Amino acid sequence: MAEPPFPAAAARTLVLLAVALALAACGDYPRDADDMTARAAGQGMRVGASHDPPWVLVGPDGDVTGPEPDFLQRYADAHGYRLHWIAGGHDALMRDLERAHLHAVVGGHHRKSPWMPKVAWSQPLHVRPSDDAPMPERRIALPPGQSAWQLAFDTYLVGQEHAP
Repeated sequence: MAEPPFPAAAARTLVLLAVALALAACGDYPRDADDMTARAAGQGMRVGASHDPPWVLVGPDGDVTGPEPDFLQRYADAHGYRLHWIAGGHDALMRDLERAHLHAVVGGHHRKSPWMPKVAWSQPLHVRPSDDAPMPERRIALPPGQSAWQLAFDTYLVGQEHAP
């Protein structure tokens, strides 16, 4: 009987070597395509806000308040990020988000938004503008392709939703 061209032990060694090389090539995952997490840590977190009462209120002086901005401020504080608000029109902010010039956009989103397939979306955020108001499911727009950023954001959001 003829010997196989590769002994079984050599074949196993080659497979293990290939797996080890593949894992080494993967690097750190998840990863941000545009270094959003590093940019937030170094330069601050840039968040777009469009006026969308009662969830997002943009004052004439550019002050941004409301339940969604309050959540973003808590997120920034928890991670040691400075938060920079950029008030503006929804479509202009979403274009900046799509290009990864912003870390998030709050306000003005609706289920049939043309931006739905173009950007990423947070897990549902359940915020109440007042004690007697209904609590609809809202989402925060996030830049596409920023896996580590989205994972950190959603992990924090889900943790806050289930906190006592």
